[in-house]
Amino acid sequence: MLKKSIGFILVMGISLNLVWGDNQTDTISPILPSNLPFRIKIEFADFSLPMGVHSYASAIHEGKYLIIAGRISGAHPFNGNFPPTGQNTFVFVVDPKHGSVAYRSLADGSSGLTQAQIDLLSVTSPQSFQSGNTLYICGGYGIDTASGQFNTKNSLTAVDIPGLIHWVTRPRKKEKASSYIRQTFHPLLQVAGGYMDQINQHLPVLLVFGQNFTGSDFNINGIYSEQVRRFRIIDNGRDLYIKPEASHAPDPNFHRRDLNVVPVIRKRPTSFEPGLIALSGLFTQTQFTPQAWTVPVEISKEGHAFMPDPNNPLTFKQGMNNYVCANLGLYSKKHDLMYLVLMGGISYGYFDSMGFEVDAFLGYINQVTTIQIDKNNFYQQFIMPDEYPTILNPMMSDFLRFGAGARFFPSSHMPLFENGVIQLDKLDSKPVLLGYIVGGIVSPAQDLLFDTTSASAYIFKVIYEPL
Repeated sequence: MLKKSIGFILVMGISLNLVWGDNQTDTISPILPSNLPFRIKIEFADFSLPMGVHSYASAIHEGKYLIIAGRISGAHPFNGNFPPTGQNTFVFVVDPKHGSVAYRSLADGSSGLTQAQIDLLSVTSPQSFQSGNTLYICGGYGIDTASGQFNTKNSLTAVDIPGLIHWVTRPRKKEKASSYIRQTFHPLLQVAGGYMDQINQHLPVLLVFGQNFTGSDFNINGIYSEQVRRFRIIDNGRDLYIKPEASHAPDPNFHRRDLNVVPVIRKRPTSFEPGLIALSGLFTQTQFTPQAWTVPVEISKEGHAFMPDPNNPLTFKQGMNNYVCANLGLYSKKHDLMYLVLMGGISYGYFDSMGFEVDAFLGYINQVTTIQIDKNNFYQQFIMPDEYPTILNPMMSDFLRFGAGARFFPSSHMPLFENGVIQLDKLDSKPVLLGYIVGGIVSPAQDLLFDTTSASAYIFKVIYEPL
């Protein structure tokens, strides 16, 4: 892989001129050695998935993790499409308390689902969010079996979470998965690789960035939404439809997909307000090599998006963990500090024995960084001392890399804000299990263009250790 050695300039706190001009900016902000008051350790769990899965939709109910859609094969090759055989038609129920995983196929004849419905529920990179006992899933990319064509779906699915978990784990005679699934359609929903959330039930649902990709030639990109779309979900438990709301016009600075959009807490004069930050993402508008965005986009709870000026030397420019990966947020009310922990995935840069390196084509890493945002909205990125466990690959004299397309699930005892951010001030003054990382893409090499990736069946524990 092409790379440029940067030495230790970054850890000395100096921004760096890079040679890859197709990224959003030709500099990145300093990536500092961690001086944070905690460390994050990633360890093997004592159980695993029966097969790997990544880029899926998920929900949590009574301490169990529901996983649906995504892929059970690796990342797509850059000279081909997503084979339909790699689409995930299974529903997984992960029970960390008992260290077990149950699963059942939607393609089972007893599911009661049509092939068209199964196609919609086995897509790659859909957007989803949980509201009470309902999981809403929209879009995603996959096969239309009837026509044999690949496209981005324009569907919204409402899943009864406890019902579908019951169908997987303790099904009654003649119980059908179709009883717990309702669907509607709208062109606004035709997005893959974005993010969907509703800050609270009084506000519109936000569909953040992503693309509408049609066909199977991955030498080109799809049509990017370049906006935060807003709509209401009208759902009385039987009827389901959406009501679009006014959204800002598309902005070329939001030409992004497959990115970490993370919930955050911000201190206001009289309250602590939830919001979102869209970190980095892919791809800038170049037709030659895949390149990364570097400047985050701040999104209010109502869906108003703002990107700081990339030409301002004080603007934060993200240098690592740029692709969607397992992540978590911690916020301290006491110190008004927001921490965003990004674990592995695909990265603009990485550290090795020579210091900081930059990949020409981005690459898989096991390294973990934390972005700290202080009370003045000043961002800093830190390289953490711990990373994913090392699993050697003797066939390649290399090791496996994790995190891309994976998801972090908090432990049932975690003190959380309403938007899922961990309440840092309420954590014990001793090590605590924050939760688990489930699945993702596993690569036996750093090279993004290496075509022998697979879906990870590993489950990792994430441990917070105060310092």
